[in-house]
Amino acid sequence: MRYVIVIAAVTFFLIWDGIYNQGRYLDYTVREITRVVNYATSFV
Repeated sequence: MRYVIVIAAVTFFLIWDGIYNQGRYLDYTVREITRVVNYATSFV
């Protein structure tokens, strides 16, 4: 039941972001994750 609530919340957020913000928050999140991963792997 816990996972159903989490999946429903994420789905609701993605739909809301896509409709009202043209995916602005999702785009920002992906860019930040990519930046952090590149930063972390640059030390290897």
